Amino acid sequence: MKKKHTGLVVVLLGIVLLGVILCAFFLWIPRLTVDLFGQPDFSLSVLQTDKYALNLYLHHKELTRPMDSNLQESQEFDIVIGDSAMQVSQNLANAGLIPDETAFLTYLIYKGYDRTLQSGTYIFSRAQTPVEMAATMIDPTPLDVTFAVLPGMRFEEIAGLIATSGLNFTAEDLMRIYETKEGIMLPAIFQNVPNLEGLILAGEYEILRSSTVIEFVQYMIDQTAAQFTPEVLNAFAEQGLDAYQAVTLASIVEREAVRAEEKNMIAAVFLNRLKIGMPLQSDPTVQYAIAQQEGAAGWWKVPLTSTDLQVDSLYNTYIYNGLPPTPICAVNVDSLIAIAMPLQSDFYYFRSACDGSGYHVFARDYAEHQSNACP
Repeated sequence: MKKKHTGLVVVLLGIVLLGVILCAFFLWIPRLTVDLFGQPDFSLSVLQTDKYALNLYLHHKELTRPMDSNLQESQEFDIVIGDSAMQVSQNLANAGLIPDETAFLTYLIYKGYDRTLQSGTYIFSRAQTPVEMAATMIDPTPLDVTFAVLPGMRFEEIAGLIATSGLNFTAEDLMRIYETKEGIMLPAIFQNVPNLEGLILAGEYEILRSSTVIEFVQYMIDQTAAQFTPEVLNAFAEQGLDAYQAVTLASIVEREAVRAEEKNMIAAVFLNRLKIGMPLQSDPTVQYAIAQQEGAAGWWKVPLTSTDLQVDSLYNTYIYNGLPPTPICAVNVDSLIAIAMPLQSDFYYFRSACDGSGYHVFARDYAEHQSNACP
């Protein structure tokens, strides 16, 4: 009888001990899982949390380690609108990006990410962990940034857009590249330029948010260079200009023209002046020169004074003949076309029309130019 009693006590003690171990286990595992993966989704019940926590703990290595840390090659991965978390997990596994679709799906549910996956195209590699991929797929921030360069912007103004662009570098980073050209592969037509002013065309650019400043600048300059076909270069040569000189003159036309349809007429005036050695006498070049002075207020001073027109700068085309040392702003393609195909005319002067329309009146000589002055 005593032996039976002793055996019963042992069994009871074993059951109690097992219960204690199980309780400790199920209390301990969720805490370890939180340490590994963060807090679970608030909508999960206690039983669901414990179940998913156990599964995640048992498979935490598959979720927190990359498939191949040495394989940096990237591949596109699409999430289509309507794809479930299960479909996404299966597709990732089929693409060879994750080792265990069930563990990944469990992680998505545990974190509540199964309800917040964002459709779109992602760039992943096997050097990323499944947890890193999941974090990317719930981020509503798009991979690309639309970066708009407005016609007539000087480089400092372009740099001023960086702070609110969502790109991962600063205006200072961009200005450093502007000055040094460090890391930039310039096309043959733009070799030995003093800086990058004017080498980024106006327009909208789709840029990867993760781009470095060098990648950003290189992409834009490559887009610019693509516009300079042999036919375009030949057209510039017929005007006595190389590619860089054409961009420089186009930048002056860009700042002078208010109405796009007048660009080829304004281009003709400046080309006519260059051919006879007459100063360009363009206000925007003076504005550019003044803005380079210490303490200058604004990039494009209006109105200019008679004193401003005497500023001693190679950019001042009132006192220095020929083109300024560099372009003065970003140009639209139509400004380049205006240089390549100017209107044939014998005009040497123009001034703003008196009606405030933005149009200009043109003149063949100074007397006619004077007669076009507003009352």
